[in-house]
Amino acid sequence: MKKLLKVTSITVGLLALSACFLCYAYLKKNNHKQHTGPQKTKDYYLSMQSFADFTAIQGNPLSNKFNDVLSVKLVYDISDKTLYFIQSTKYRYHNDFCREVLGDDMPLELYNVMNYGSSSARKYYLANLNCYTRSHIYALEFSSEDRIDAAQIKTLFQSVLDNSYLGDSLQLLISSDYLLGLNNAGKLDMKKAFPTDIYNGQKYQLLNPGITYGILRRAEDVRGSLSSAHDVLLFKGTPIDVPVCAGILTNSYQTPLSHINILCHNRNIPSAVDVDIYSKQEVIDNIGKPIKLVVNKDGITISTVAMREVDNYWKNFAERKPSKLKCDITFNQLIPVARMGLDIKHVIGNKAAGFGELNKIANKMTSSFNVPEGGFAIPFYFYYQHVSKPAVKVEFDALAKLKAAGAADTLISAQLKRIRKAIKEQPMDAGLLTEVKKMIAVNGKYTSYRFRSSSNAEDIEGFSGAGLYESKTGKLDDTDKPIDMAIKKVWASVWNDNAYNEREVWHIDESTVMMGILAHRNFPNESANGVAITKNLYRQGFPGYTVNVQKGEVPVVSPPDSVTCEQFICMNANEINIIQDEITIDYITYSNITNNKLVLTKKQVGRLYNSLAAAQKYFTKIWAHDGKLVDDKTLALDIEFKFDDNGKLYLKQARPYK
Repeated sequence: MKKLLKVTSITVGLLALSACFLCYAYLKKNNHKQHTGPQKTKDYYLSMQSFADFTAIQGNPLSNKFNDVLSVKLVYDISDKTLYFIQSTKYRYHNDFCREVLGDDMPLELYNVMNYGSSSARKYYLANLNCYTRSHIYALEFSSEDRIDAAQIKTLFQSVLDNSYLGDSLQLLISSDYLLGLNNAGKLDMKKAFPTDIYNGQKYQLLNPGITYGILRRAEDVRGSLSSAHDVLLFKGTPIDVPVCAGILTNSYQTPLSHINILCHNRNIPSAVDVDIYSKQEVIDNIGKPIKLVVNKDGITISTVAMREVDNYWKNFAERKPSKLKCDITFNQLIPVARMGLDIKHVIGNKAAGFGELNKIANKMTSSFNVPEGGFAIPFYFYYQHVSKPAVKVEFDALAKLKAAGAADTLISAQLKRIRKAIKEQPMDAGLLTEVKKMIAVNGKYTSYRFRSSSNAEDIEGFSGAGLYESKTGKLDDTDKPIDMAIKKVWASVWNDNAYNEREVWHIDESTVMMGILAHRNFPNESANGVAITKNLYRQGFPGYTVNVQKGEVPVVSPPDSVTCEQFICMNANEINIIQDEITIDYITYSNITNNKLVLTKKQVGRLYNSLAAAQKYFTKIWAHDGKLVDDKTLALDIEFKFDDNGKLYLKQARPYK
């Protein structure tokens, strides 16, 4: 399938009528031809009698949502009841084969309408036959946009059985919301596999491809200081704190939107999952030694090298001049959400600025999503005033002296701890505390507030700062969670070890780093929380948004060990098939804390998709990329969202995704 131009939902009905007429006219003019020929040709097989046959014609799947997949495209010609096992390296799309081999000159737009929709004029059944090598599963997979009915699925399934060696090994992959609906209705009486079966059967998961050099070490053996910058680290489970390093290998599945993956993505360092990594001989033999690490779709390669090769590799990364961040420390008033936006990001920080823009969209389309109520920003001015107090400033002066003297990482870490302590012990300006409490009181209904980091050293192009800083909860008239301490803890988090070390690697001038705060009402209960990227991360250039969501408040970006969230790709089918104007969902895995029940309903996914699309369209107009205006095909947003316990959708954050 190839991407078509988007069409508005207003025109879908007229286009559908036109398409149906064209289908009829085309079929009237072009009767099916009988395709006869040998059992095997350079273009296709009519039967597949061994695994050798399978491997001879298999190619890479169009989507890389799963690893270790061999895939053969299938075309079933309905007219002459012939099944073609296609040479899948030669024909990337089903349409290419139908046009070049079967002589079908149908325009692509019409081809998609007829063969992926519910039209009775369908000419072909189109699918992929996948072999998941690690889990030893063969599965028949349909596109999530395909509206093939149950009887047609059964016909194709039986034809594959009749013309192949697979026998009881063949299963139907229930990966889309459409197929899930048919299955729940009891219409698919055949052997089935589900996305979680495939996901859990993986042994290897590519996170970020690349090549690097460094010392191979277990993460528990390093201190998480700058001394680990040239180390390749081995992790058990899902790390919350990820020190600066040259590469990351772990034995636990990661979502594409977890902190570890986002950090590796932004640092551009190789990372991958191998569930058996700790027992690999090349790992055991090279602990503590200099290595070359190669990570790609085929797996992990570790080679022993001389230390000079590691040194030479890192010499290529010349010291850069410290990058000065923009900040305005003159604005000395709290800023309500209605006045927040990207035009004052140098006053309040990038997170608060993006939140303000989301609020503008929400006010224009309140039926789709909300932003957390009672939002306001605490500008950089107040942070700067607080850390300029003598008791705090003296600790910064001590850090500067240690740094200039080339002090050991342990001494730097100890001094960072003293800075955090001084920030928290320094009394907060009484006037600021009074104004914050007044701002909260204006809302009346909400007394518990979330105070979130909004630095100029996060959510920027090339430096996401994901997971580096802290958010804290403060409550009015609650001595256990006082407002002032929540604010001071967020300020102090600028000087967490990982945050400081990360900025050092990126050569950010520390004197220009400022911390603003985004504040809004806290959510004591939520039915689901998640992260979405307004891009199909698994198929380049193809429409769709990638979503990770979990039940309740269980985090998506830093989940507990062995906890898997619901992962899927959603899109509007009219981007592929002009007749279908509906949201389609392609599941990658289900949550393992819901007994494989879906976290979000299709209606909720539809609301989320429409909200993400609105944000994408809006930010496309106001954000610049490399000095040029971007379009919605090159811009991708990283958006945090949640559904509260009443089912209301909230978008909490929007930032650029590299």
